[in-house]
Order: sequence, then structure tokens, then C-alpha cells
Amino acid sequence: MGDFYELFLEDAVLAAPLLEITLTSRDKDSADPVPMCGFPVHSADGYIKRLAELGHRVAICEQVEDPKQLSGKRLVKRAVVEVVTPGLVGDPAGLDASSEVAVMSIVLGEAGEPSGLAILDASTGDFRATRIDAAASAQMGDGAGALAPLPDAVLDELRRIAPREIVCDRETYARIEGALRPMLPHSVLTRVPTSSFEPDRAPVVPPGFDPKGRGPDDRAAASLIAYLGVNQPFALEHVPRLRNYHLRDTMVLDESTRTHLELFESHEDRSRRGTLIELLDASVTPLGSRRIANWLRYPLLQPSEIQRRQEGVGYLVERDRPRARLRDALSKVRDLERILTKAIRPTATPRDLGALRTSLDAIPEVRAALGLGSDPAEGSKRASSKKGNDTANEALLDQDLPDALPVPAALSELTALLWDALIDEPPVVAKGSRGANETGYIREGYQSELDVLRKSATKGREWIAGLEAEERKRSGISTLKVKFHPVHGYSLEVSKTQLDKVPDDYERKQTLANVERFTTPALSEVQGKVMGANDRAAALEREILESVRLEVVARADEIRAAADAVANADALASLAEVARLEAWVRPVVHDGETIEVKAGRHPVVEAVLSAAHAEGFVPNDTSLDPADAQILLLTGPNMSGKSTYLRQVALIVLMAQMGSWVPAERASVGVVDRIFTRVGASDRLARGESTFMVEMRETAEILRGATRSSLLILDEIGRGTSTFDGLSIAWAVLEHLHDTPSLCARTLFATHYHELSDLSRTRPRVRNGHFEAREWKDEVVFLRRLVTGGASRSYGIAVAQLAGLPKPVISRARQILKNLERGELDPQGLPVLAKEAGEVADAPGQLSFVLGAPAPRSPEEEEVLNALREFDPDATTPMDALTKLAALRALLERDDQS
Repeated sequence: MGDFYELFLEDAVLAAPLLEITLTSRDKDSADPVPMCGFPVHSADGYIKRLAELGHRVAICEQVEDPKQLSGKRLVKRAVVEVVTPGLVGDPAGLDASSEVAVMSIVLGEAGEPSGLAILDASTGDFRATRIDAAASAQMGDGAGALAPLPDAVLDELRRIAPREIVCDRETYARIEGALRPMLPHSVLTRVPTSSFEPDRAPVVPPGFDPKGRGPDDRAAASLIAYLGVNQPFALEHVPRLRNYHLRDTMVLDESTRTHLELFESHEDRSRRGTLIELLDASVTPLGSRRIANWLRYPLLQPSEIQRRQEGVGYLVERDRPRARLRDALSKVRDLERILTKAIRPTATPRDLGALRTSLDAIPEVRAALGLGSDPAEGSKRASSKKGNDTANEALLDQDLPDALPVPAALSELTALLWDALIDEPPVVAKGSRGANETGYIREGYQSELDVLRKSATKGREWIAGLEAEERKRSGISTLKVKFHPVHGYSLEVSKTQLDKVPDDYERKQTLANVERFTTPALSEVQGKVMGANDRAAALEREILESVRLEVVARADEIRAAADAVANADALASLAEVARLEAWVRPVVHDGETIEVKAGRHPVVEAVLSAAHAEGFVPNDTSLDPADAQILLLTGPNMSGKSTYLRQVALIVLMAQMGSWVPAERASVGVVDRIFTRVGASDRLARGESTFMVEMRETAEILRGATRSSLLILDEIGRGTSTFDGLSIAWAVLEHLHDTPSLCARTLFATHYHELSDLSRTRPRVRNGHFEAREWKDEVVFLRRLVTGGASRSYGIAVAQLAGLPKPVISRARQILKNLERGELDPQGLPVLAKEAGEVADAPGQLSFVLGAPAPRSPEEEEVLNALREFDPDATTPMDALTKLAALRALLERDDQS
């Protein structure tokens, strides 16, 4: 309405506090005033986006006819031209560059049938679909022992994508609504008609979409096309190509694994700080940032595809100066995908098209940096004159490009058109749109008719500019001014104190508080010519802008292909840059089952230590093989590095399969189909699950879903319950992992149950290892070095001392531990924990986790033990030693006879 968008009634009452704008009312003096609020048209995008992010749907009403063309006084017709939903954003500006804004459609298969997902990121034009077969859709418990409303694989993909909006039919909505809200609290669930899931009824058929398809993925994609058509019908003219993807081609990373490994969010504050993506993402474009995040979410499974990506990284790792030039050229390409999304909208402004031009204009330089030269025929007119042959003669890369390193299309004709049509600095708002009536964003010389109209208007304005001095002289009114009003046009303004000097041919036009405004026949005639020329010029500029926009729409697929190539090039260059700076190596990824890492390091921890100028990271080796060393059982002190080691192995494997270099001296990775992690302690109180219940649920999911090709990272299984229960569960889990033929997954298992080390005696594929520590003057020094064999101590009291527990508590803990370790017992055979206070323990202790508490010793046994304590081997001859042993043996035999 005019220069504002207005909201009324319940909409206004709801939106005003959310948008922090004033709630007022229309017809304030009436008995029933109408609540209303509003915001300026030029700032509408930000307000609309905020409402959508809060989960609301926003219907945008616009004038759909020109008021100047109306006869009579009827209201200008308005209509809903667009509905912005949480998943269908209107303006992509301000969105996080590395994340997608997705709307997803779900089609759930019946028992034994596949399910389908379709995902559309309207801000970038990424449209994809996948079919999840029945085997991958095995269902899990929902927390209450009942069957879950969603299959495991569908849940994993939902959590991995975290869509802002989920589209489904009424039946599916009723089935999953209760389960999704706690799992995906920021996703909005939207019901749509069942008919929209019929592919043959889709309003358009984009490339890659089969209107005759009947699979669940086809139906899911059809519903998104229909949803787009209902809410943003203008978008149907450029629905992006549908891309089919298969989960079987990529590693599965469930929510627990992403969280435990801190791939995208830190445990501390849920930011990117201290995460793997922060370290890997050295991209210089938003396109590259999103691509690296995608590679990290979907590591590859095919060694050939991994090696292809590695070729691109390796090519750039070895060429520092060419890589720097490539990154410099890429940095001039802005967010081409999201800029295109804005540019192809009917509301596109000259500045949107200018931003697209800037990015396209940088592509020839990217091609030159890839060693392809800069063919003047490829570059735009502007680019050619600006760059000349500076890059054409530079052979930056001296060998053929690997297949993985893409070559973006130049799109020279479109770039030239944008330079020819638009001025160098196009305005933010399209002049002539939403009621404004100005010109100036189409370049002079682009169209002769427009130039004639501009000259006509210019001559009229020049005549009007000289009118002020002429009328002052003629009338004798020294304060007379020529004024312009966007509604009333030009006028001669005279103060009321000078009205007696107004010439007779002045015609009163407008009366204000202190001035009167007049016109003359000559001024009215010139004004008509000027404003008529302006109107016609504005209309012509709008027509030209629209024709240019439609040309962009026609080339949208080519622009998206160029954006895809830039994203890949930037992502590969980013991984190469990080690998070079961090001195990482190229891993060997193969179809075998072994994982061999020489001197591996945790990438994030090492980077943090380096930034803090702290002590260097201590590297450690890894060797896992389902046929030999399947399970590495890690014992040893707290704070010694067990948890860091577990995560570093998982991260090295993950990085290798996404195509990155890894922090090690050497690495060989047999492809892992899934990384499972059970790390840390957390509860889900809102779902009625304790810490131990969460631990057991995660363990159950691992045992159910792991295969021989999986990698299991298990830290402290069983610690959330009593010692005997926890040890028993951990022992049984290890035996199950070892003994189940269909499992035999490569496993790292960290524990403080030292008794588990005995499993290596009966299970041939179990290996023991521990992290070394040394005691020095009542302190513990952690060496962070992994060595073979089991450990017998956890040094928990030493860690408690480091944490600052009071000295009396530490002292008493040491005394109690000493009593337990020596097995000091009361007359009933129970540990004496309160000996000094004269108390007797009320409950049995846990001296031996496997055999139970020992029986009381006889006097003869105590005599033998005391004799051994006093025995000094260094001061005893061999003959004396044999004599002493014979005496001790006789003493024990006498005890046995008694």
C-alpha cells in the first residue's frame, strides 16, 4: 500500500512483537478499530525472512495493475503473488554461506517397501531425490519400546540435512508429527494434498524428472514441484534439474557420530569454533564453503571416486603459486547460485543482475588461472578491455588438468549483454518498480528510443532549471523557487509575504502553511513533456530489464553448471591449501579391510596446540584388520589421550574418504561404510532417558547396524551403572563384536575396566594397548604415547588432584585406594574403608571384578607375604634363595594340611 507493506487484524497482532515494530490501528476513533502494522517496501525482505525463520508462512500481496491506467476511482486490484514459507525463502541474502535452506518431501513405504525423499534448496537451486530401500529402512525403537514412526535411514538423512520445512500428506503427518518435534525442533511440518504426490500431475517437467515414474522418490519430487507452483508460481519457469543420489554411494554419518566427532558444531558453544569444518574450510567463495560441508557430510565409498578427488587436491598441493593465483581469481566470484536465484525472480533489481554480471565476469580469470588462457572471444567486452592479455600468456599450470579439477563455462555472451545493458553501478531497487518513476540504470547507447526520451526530458529539465532566475527577474520576487513534488509535479513557490507581487498569469496550484505554489501555461506544457518522457523512459527501462532477466532465466542451467565448477575448484583448492599448511599427506584408500596409520595426529587438537604455541602433538600409530587385529582395547590413565586417539582415527578415516589429505606420516584406509561412535555421557530427560539409557540405546544401535566394513569408536561402555553391571555389559559387547561372523567390525574400545585385557587370552583378534604415564614426586606425567599391553592403573586420584579437589579429600582417597588394592579386610572378609575411625564397611567391596572378594588369609600366608616383603634379592646368593624358597614352601604345605 503505497511505500509500505501493511498487516491487519490477527496478522498485525502476531507480527508486531515478532518484528519489533509498532502496533497501531486504522479507524482509531471508531467503535471497532482495526489493528495494523507495517514496514517500508525497501526493507521488506529482512522482515519477511525473519517471519519465515520463525516458522510462519507469509503471503505477499502486490498491486497487479497500473493505477494510471484506471478510469474512475475504483481501488487498484491486488493479489497474492508469492507465499514465502520456512523452506521456500524469498531473498537468500544474509543466509549462512556454508548451509543449505532446504524443504524436504517424505514418502514412507509400507512394510518391506522403499521410502523416498526429495530435497529442494530454493536459495541455490539444488534439487535432488533419493530412494531408500527396505533393507536400509529397518525400523528402530522409539524410546518407549514401540515401533518407530520413521525408518532408521530416513531419520539419519533427516538429521543430516536438517530441513527447515518438511512436506508430507495427511497420513504421514499424523504418523510422524509427534516423533519429529523433539528430534528436529527447528523443522516445520507442512501437510499438502495427496494428489500433489502424483508425478503425472506435476505442473512442469524439469530435466531429470520422470512424470511417468511411480517410485517413492518420483512422488516426493512431484510434491515439491507442486508445492513450489502453489506458493511461488513464477518459479515454475526455471525449476532446476532434478539430481538423483544414492545413500549407498556415501558413508553413513549418524547424528551421534557428527556430534561426538564435532564435525560441524563444538560441544562447548555449538559454534564452528574448534570443529573439523572450521579447519578444512579455507574456501574463498560461499560456493566452495557449501561444497566442502557437503563433502564432509557425505564421504565417498568408491575408491575410484575418492582417488579422482585426490588427484585434484594433489595437483594443487604441489603448485603453490598457481594455487594462490587460482584462489585469488576464485575470490572474485560471489555466491553465484544465490545471486542467480535473486536474478531470475520477477522482482529482480538492476543490482541483482549487476551482481550476477560481476561473478560471471570473473570466470575467464578462473579459467586463465587453471592454465587455459583467456580467449578474447570468451571474455565479455568489459572483461577483455579491462584485463587485456595479462592472463592470456601465463601458463600457470604446466600439465593437463585432472578430471576432478573442473573448468567453468565462460558464458561470455550473457556477460557481454549484462555489461552492454546495465550501467557500471546499478541501483539497489529497480527504478520504476513499486510505484517509483525514475530512470537511469540502463546504459546510454543501449537503445536509441530510450536515448531520445532521455534527451527530451533533459532539455525540459534544463529549461525548468533556468525558469527560476527568469521568473525572479520578471516578478521581482527574490525568494521565488522552482519546486518538484512526485505527485503534483513542478511549481513556482512564493512565500505568503510576497503574494502581492505574483503576476496575473500565475495559476494557484497548492496552498501550504507559509507558502503558495503556482504554475504557468508554459511551465505546465514543459512539465507534461518532461514527465511524459520520464514515464515512457521508465516503462521502456522496465521492459529492457525484463528482457535481460528472461535471457538470464534461459541460461540458468549453464550458470548453475559454472557455479558447480567454481564450487568444486574452490573446495579442492581449499583442501590443498590446508594440506600444505598443516603438512598433511595423501592417504591410500582401497577396497581392503585394513586401516594402517603411521604417526597419526588429531587435526583439530594439533591446530589448536600450534596456535597456542603449546607443546607439540604426540603422534601414534594405528593398525586394524578384521582378520587379525580387529579390536584394539585401550586402557590407561585419565587425561592420557585415549579419547583424543579414538577421535583422531575416526577423523583420519573420514577425511581420507572425503578426498582430503590427512595428518599422519603415512595412511592406508580400507573403505569404511559407516563410522559409529559411543563417546561421552549425556541424557535426554525430556524423553525420559537417563545417561545410562542413552548409552545403552546408542550401543544397541551400533550392534544392530554395524557391518564388517564399519569402524566402531567405543569409549567407556558400561560406565553409567554399577561396576559389576558395567563390566559385564562391556565384556559381553566385546565378545559379541569379536564372535559374530557377520560383524567383525574394526573397533577401538577404550575402558577403565582393566580386567577386560584378559579377553586377549581367549579372543585372538583382540589387542591390548595403553597410554603411558610416569609418576614423579606424587605427580603423574602423561606421555601421550600408545604402547602395547594392558594398563593396571587409571590415576584417577591424580587427575582429581589436578582438577583441584581439596587436599584432605585427595589424602583420604589415596588411603582408601591403598586399602582396596591391598585387600585389607574386616573379620567378615569385607574391605576396611574406614579403618582409622574404627568402623566396619557395611557393603561388600569390589576387589576383583571377575572372581569377587578374596577369602581371609591364614597366619601362615601372612608370614609368607611378610617374608617376601623383607626379602632382598640383591643381597642373597643363589643357594640362600633356594633355601629360603624351600622354607616358604614348607610353611604353605603345612597350612594346606591344616
